Amino acid sequence: MIVSTFVLNNFSKTVRISSKMSGTMRDKTNDKQGFRFAWPFPKKPSFLYRIKSYMTMSLVTACSKMMFLGGSNKLICHNKDIFVKLLQNEKQPLITVSNHRSNIDDPLMWCILKFREFWRYKDRHRYTLAAHNICFTKQFHTTMFSLGRCVPCVRGEGVYQKGMDYCVEMLNDNKWVHIFPEGKVCVAANEPLRFKWGVGRLIMDSTTDPLILPIWCKDMEKVWPIHPPYYPKFGNSVEVYIGEPFSLSELKKTISSKSLTTEEMRKIITDEVQTRMYQLGEKIGDLPKGSALEVLRKNPPVEY
Repeated sequence: MIVSTFVLNNFSKTVRISSKMSGTMRDKTNDKQGFRFAWPFPKKPSFLYRIKSYMTMSLVTACSKMMFLGGSNKLICHNKDIFVKLLQNEKQPLITVSNHRSNIDDPLMWCILKFREFWRYKDRHRYTLAAHNICFTKQFHTTMFSLGRCVPCVRGEGVYQKGMDYCVEMLNDNKWVHIFPEGKVCVAANEPLRFKWGVGRLIMDSTTDPLILPIWCKDMEKVWPIHPPYYPKFGNSVEVYIGEPFSLSELKKTISSKSLTTEEMRKIITDEVQTRMYQLGEKIGDLPKGSALEVLRKNPPVEY
């Protein structure tokens, strides 16, 4: 009951915090401080901690589904069965990558799961990186977002920081990590952007090669704007396209045998994920043909 009240009373506040992703309303005083709270994820979560986390995720999911309640907005998922099968496989780590068109793509995009499916796979539910200067500026926010499996990511600290380390640990425990590799919310006109190298580090440093699943969200910004004033919009359709999962184990073996630096290998891996992601955007007609090659032309790949 305490947890339910805690989340329900503050969900709208959480949404407003998440909506600052454009950076125009972020807590700029926190930019240079880094993550300044005690690490919120226990090494061995207690039963009480797990219950609080389950309730937080469940209630945020329920509130998110209100955006599509009664046909107020329409959510269409293509190839959902591929995604569900990957959730069922608890013996292999999963990395999902998606474009970032709305301030609250996460958690809205996971409304593609029915509530019974969400609860069935609650232990498999995603961990996702979130900006420290937006979601973790106060102890209250830190507690709430971490219970929802949001992991602090400090901009400017690179790929070797505690949040990234933690996500690698989760992958090594065969968990699911979601990442927005563009690194920020962007409008369609600004895509494609070069992917940040964090996704490359997650793949390179996982002891068990993860499956990577590209997901493309279309028109999410129509139900929640990316610029203030932030308020829900209705009468729109959102489409979520599930791509084909792939493994980069062979590519990792190939480049590991070459005389390449860690940074060069990380870029090669990131470029491959980036190409496949943008090819999905081209396939569904949300990106112009040739977009995947164009971003590589602007940021030439490593020769090996």
